[in-house]
Amino acid sequence: MRPDCRNERGVGLIAAIFVIVVLAMLGTALLRLVTTEQRAVSREMASIQALHAAESAGQWGLYQALARGRSDLGPEGDLLAGAAGGLSPCGPTRIGGNDPNGLERFGTVTAPGGEVALFRMEVVGECHPGDADMLTRRRLEVRFQE
Repeated sequence: MRPDCRNERGVGLIAAIFVIVVLAMLGTALLRLVTTEQRAVSREMASIQALHAAESAGQWGLYQALARGRSDLGPEGDLLAGAAGGLSPCGPTRIGGNDPNGLERFGTVTAPGGEVALFRMEVVGECHPGDADMLTRRRLEVRFQE
């Protein structure tokens, strides 16, 4: 005796559609996760590049302050302004202070050899990754004594 299968017709089609819908939802969730991770990595890279741009501006300003014109070495061109090797366009800026190097004298301390001047300089590094709506900025303060 053979069971009657007429009432079970189309069950395979419904199961196949269910599997396809579940797989599509899993694919969409995976795509969303990968996109979010890629953006996070891009932001982290831009943050590190901005930090390095600010550090380079601080080191350059410190060099200029300590060299006091004894060197012909000048910043030929804006080395960090263009994108190269897949890096985001970045640039450093020195802000604050009342001299050309962005230095501000904020005090003195007494040392065995006499008074020592204290200086500070604020620098900003900015990076514009591929996303037009995103800007990464790092601001540093460099303090030193003369």
